[in-house]
Amino acid sequence: MELITRIRVNLTSGNVTSHGGIVVSLHAGGPSMKGSPMRRRAVLATALVSASAVASTAVVAVAAGAELPVAGVVTWCLSPAAAQHLAADGVVVSAGAPAALDSSGATPCVQWPMKGSISLDVSSGSWASDGDVSFTRASDGRSLRLSQAHGDLAQQTMTVEAAVGGEAARSVELSTHSIDMKDIAVTMPSLNSSGSVEAKPLGTVLTADGAAVFTEAFGAPPVPGGDIPATVAGRVDVVPAFS
Repeated sequence: MELITRIRVNLTSGNVTSHGGIVVSLHAGGPSMKGSPMRRRAVLATALVSASAVASTAVVAVAAGAELPVAGVVTWCLSPAAAQHLAADGVVVSAGAPAALDSSGATPCVQWPMKGSISLDVSSGSWASDGDVSFTRASDGRSLRLSQAHGDLAQQTMTVEAAVGGEAARSVELSTHSIDMKDIAVTMPSLNSSGSVEAKPLGTVLTADGAAVFTEAFGAPPVPGGDIPATVAGRVDVVPAFS
């Protein structure tokens, strides 16, 4: 992605052309290049400023459906029903670095740093996170650790590596979700911005496999399968090609 605009000046034709194809004419409808050298320099400086101003706001063309590299943070928050059930069962939530637990809100949230490649209309692509979230019951030490969360935008699923107690982790499709574009804010790439996507909290739906792994750990899931165990939100920035 070209984020630097190069200005090329053709004194013969009287045009100022940016690398992105922006042309400022110094003849038709504009000031003449004829006259003293000082006047020519003044006209040229004005044209360069005008071309730069236009270029700085120009949107970089992105092919429909093109997947771009992104990096950011996914925020996963327990639903009120899930948080209430786990608390009543004496299950404590924690996070493993680089994921971080945020307990300042109404329910516990885990923030996962993530990277991936997605389309800006969020119809395709995937992301993967680092860190984990753990659930531990103080009364008997039973635990469940969910790590390596992975989102598939086309399938609208979130998969994790789930480990019950000391058992080996296994891949589990934890939840599904649906996306409403009114909850998505997209900043298109431009010459002064790499572009970004921000999603408001979306309700996830606990799958049968997700409910089963919680049942294996604690005897029951925090919410029945098909209900909302958590919301997921996120903010990602497009990673410039030269970074």
